[in-house]
Amino acid sequence: MPVGYRACAAAYVEAARSIDAHDLTHHYTEGLAWLRGPFADRLRAVLADLSGGVWDLRDFEIVAAGSDTDLMTHLVEAVAAAEGVAIYPGGWYGFLVGGTRDDGIAWTEDATGRMACLCIPSVRNGHLTEPMAAFLERADTCLLNLNLYPTLPPGERAEIARRLTPVLDRAVLSISFSRGFGMTASQLGVALVRRDHPFMARFERQWGWSTYFFNALAARAFMALDIQRLQAVDDERRAWVKAELERLGLPAVDTGSYYVRSFRPEGPVPEALAPLVRGDLVRLCFKPPQIG
Repeated sequence: MPVGYRACAAAYVEAARSIDAHDLTHHYTEGLAWLRGPFADRLRAVLADLSGGVWDLRDFEIVAAGSDTDLMTHLVEAVAAAEGVAIYPGGWYGFLVGGTRDDGIAWTEDATGRMACLCIPSVRNGHLTEPMAAFLERADTCLLNLNLYPTLPPGERAEIARRLTPVLDRAVLSISFSRGFGMTASQLGVALVRRDHPFMARFERQWGWSTYFFNALAARAFMALDIQRLQAVDDERRAWVKAELERLGLPAVDTGSYYVRSFRPEGPVPEALAPLVRGDLVRLCFKPPQIG
């Protein structure tokens, strides 16, 4: 999946050049204050802008770890041992990484009394559907992995933000910098959680410790990242996928992630597409040329 951007590579170079011995010495003091201050302000502002101004995240605190998977694994494991976890059918298997309590995890559309887990947009079909939104609204708490959300068209991002607003207060927002922002050379595990969320008190000790070990190099790279340059590349990649869909005689849907397209076939599936069938869907993953 070509998620690399030249703008992202340039941001890494700038970040590496900016680090000196003082930064290494004071990583756990001044560095932590910087993460919770300027970095958190920048992240909240970027997400609010990506939402089209729909989201107001000023009441959300930042917690961190070495990677987003570290944070999500810890949360899924802890909650599965108590009230249970629900993952939307066909969703992301990454929510299970490192988990040892599979008996507390269910693949189900009914998240009542459980923590609901979902990628935004869904890795299943590249969209946020109404059944998925209802799945989240029935849950007591939610773990939302903002995955390829930044790569969606602006209007769709705003619509998704509006649709998620009813669950935002009870959600943990885990940001996938490696996918949404192309930062695959390092992992940056960051989540945003409302200050009064019950998880903040419940996991204060664990999150306090893991936040010490945030990836400062990746965080600085994000601060140096030109988001508009990334979005210009996404526009080109989206246009390439649309042209490819038309060439293949498939519906050229403008919404959703340009990387993932799922179709519900009418009638028999051609033999050439049979390996791509998952349940009642034909799932295609597109790989645009390395533009960017």
